[in-house]
Amino acid sequence: MAFTMSVISREKIALVVFAGLIVLSLLGFGWYLLAGHSWNVAASNIDDTFGSMEGYTAIVYPGTKPPAEKTADAADSESLVGSNAAGALPGKTGASESAGSGAASASGTGVAGTAAGAGSTPLGDEADAEDGSGTPEGTAASSDGDEQAAASKEGTLGSSSKKEPLTVDEAKENYESKNATVFALDTADLERYSEGTILKKGGHRFGVFSVTGPVSSIVLDKQIAYFKRHKVDFIVAITPDKSYFEGASGLDIVICTGDEGLFVMGETQNGTFYVDTPELDRVGAILISPSNVVSAKVLESS
Repeated sequence: MAFTMSVISREKIALVVFAGLIVLSLLGFGWYLLAGHSWNVAASNIDDTFGSMEGYTAIVYPGTKPPAEKTADAADSESLVGSNAAGALPGKTGASESAGSGAASASGTGVAGTAAGAGSTPLGDEADAEDGSGTPEGTAASSDGDEQAAASKEGTLGSSSKKEPLTVDEAKENYESKNATVFALDTADLERYSEGTILKKGGHRFGVFSVTGPVSSIVLDKQIAYFKRHKVDFIVAITPDKSYFEGASGLDIVICTGDEGLFVMGETQNGTFYVDTPELDRVGAILISPSNVVSAKVLESS
């Protein structure tokens, strides 16, 4: 009887250990998928930074979104500290920012103050007018002086923050110089890909098509099946709204020309990599590593 109980106990212990090993294996596999992918994306960024991209494929495309609008107060604040929409200017120091703020103070008014005072008399002139010493000539001279000061400030702070827009050709040349295979997609002209096309680039075949409005799942499945029959490696779709592909399977990359609020480096959802196009003065880039890891980034002029 004791022998029988001992055997049963050992069997139970073995089952518990076996179940524990299965759980640990599943956890390890999940960690590998998450951490391993992150490390591969990090490796792609390192290769891009150091200019060693042999075996990579880069897909570049123009931005389609207008720059984010800023309020007058926000624009005034940015001009006073010498910054732009993408962040502080390279090499800008606290001393130079203080000098910029001092210059604005020396002019007697900020950008918002100048705009508000355009239709009224400056405070100093109001005091002169009350005691009868103010003159139209003096008021006009003061207004001219304020305009010149504002123009000078804008020329000093605003011009330094303006960047030339980056072009798709410049982005292509950048990746070609790093020995990557590069091709461009025209995300501003979706009708160009409405019928679907197959591109052979490097060692890959890309099936590219666009969807500009709601379509049935039958139409999507037919297009995806066509690409698969022709042995494409990546199926790339371009659309203004990713909801048009809701429920579709078999897509590898979806480029959204509308604002879907996606992470700037793209997001993988249900096995499909989604990415938004950037603003008009920038260029988007999708990088495919030699191990077929997909990542994305936004390029802008330096």
